[in-house]
Amino acid sequence: MMVLCILLAMLSLFLSLKLIYQRKLVQKVKKQIDFLIDRDTQTEIMVEKTDGTIQDLAASINHLLKKYRSMGQEIERSDTLFRDTITSLSHDLRTPLATANGYIQLLQEQDLTGEQKEYVTIAGERISAVKLLLDQLFEFARIEADELKLNCRNTDIHSVLRDVVASYYGDFEQKKCVPYIVIPNPPAIIWGDPNALTRIFSNVVYNALVHGEGNYQITAAIEEAQTVITIKNASSSIQQEDIPHLFDRFYTTDQSRTKKTTGLGLAIAQRLVTRMGGQIVASLQNGIFAIQVVFPIVNDVRI
Repeated sequence: MMVLCILLAMLSLFLSLKLIYQRKLVQKVKKQIDFLIDRDTQTEIMVEKTDGTIQDLAASINHLLKKYRSMGQEIERSDTLFRDTITSLSHDLRTPLATANGYIQLLQEQDLTGEQKEYVTIAGERISAVKLLLDQLFEFARIEADELKLNCRNTDIHSVLRDVVASYYGDFEQKKCVPYIVIPNPPAIIWGDPNALTRIFSNVVYNALVHGEGNYQITAAIEEAQTVITIKNASSSIQQEDIPHLFDRFYTTDQSRTKKTTGLGLAIAQRLVTRMGGQIVASLQNGIFAIQVVFPIVNDVRI
């Protein structure tokens, strides 16, 4: 009986030590996984060749890492190919479009009948629409490839917003929906690129004009050392399930594509806002769609 007790005690001690050792190995594997998550290196999980079970676990994790890295590389190659294709396509089509637009302008100077003038005007509008789409594709490809360099400096965002709204005021009048506008006279200075800010607000306002159905509101306010720009409009085409995807590339609620948009306007705006340290969010409440752009205000107001 004494021998049996000793054997059981020794077995218990052995199992306890093995359990402690396995826990240490598991902790070591976890630390290596955390290291790989933080640094995304090409190293593998390494463990001592003393425990077959932990070795099998490490081998499975390494196999998963290899598969994950392979998929990541393939996605990166596909994205690179996509950007290169878009860039080449934009370059290749710009010249014939410019040529076609030149012929349209020559035709408009001719003595045409009323019906012929209408056809020429429609053709010109179609060419302009295609050029706009190509410009957006080219701009998006440059942003995604990190080729678009921003010239950030102290900028009055209220002044930029006023200029953009003024440029679209005639479009609002054509829709017979003059927007409610509140932009404070005092400047709101942020660290940003004026041209990028112009593109952001142009894309958001254009999106509102194309998809909105009235009740337009464009407001700016300073809240807790931040400037908050809000653009609202009534909408029946946007649903709640669309909100999380509105800043995805090529996403559009106009599935028929009758409005001739690429679904890139808001995607470009989102990427530019993020690159300048701001935030842009979309919301829908009681049939009112809103896009809010937020930037921190700098303390140094010299411009």
